[in-house]
Amino acid sequence: MAYGPATTQDATTERDLSCSEHTPAFDAAEFNELNEMIGEDGVLEMVEIFETETRLRLARLRAQDQDLPTQVREMHTLKGAAATVAAPRLAALGRTFEHAASVGTAYTPDDVRTIADALEDYLTEVRAWSMHDAPVT
Repeated sequence: MAYGPATTQDATTERDLSCSEHTPAFDAAEFNELNEMIGEDGVLEMVEIFETETRLRLARLRAQDQDLPTQVREMHTLKGAAATVAAPRLAALGRTFEHAASVGTAYTPDDVRTIADALEDYLTEVRAWSMHDAPVT
């Protein structure tokens, strides 16, 4: 079984992070729609849960002791959760790393930092949204 940053193939052939670099951290239009459906308290509670779960996921990833099937599940969960809370960059990263793990390429410590940075970018935008207490377009 492959664990942690060890790879069976050249990582650059299995994942292209350039698409996620240009993907916004926060989708304001989607977030506003979510806000209209469940209200500001509801949407901010979802973000809080997403943040907690994603930080726990990052801690598990930093331990570098997950086999590839577990990495696939972690990234699949990140992808779906991020899409639900209007975090397209995190969803794209989850999709990229899920695919990489499914074909035998484990994540690297740099990949974990990339996810952590994307989370912080997303949370910064959510805080700006909530401080303005008005929809961002």
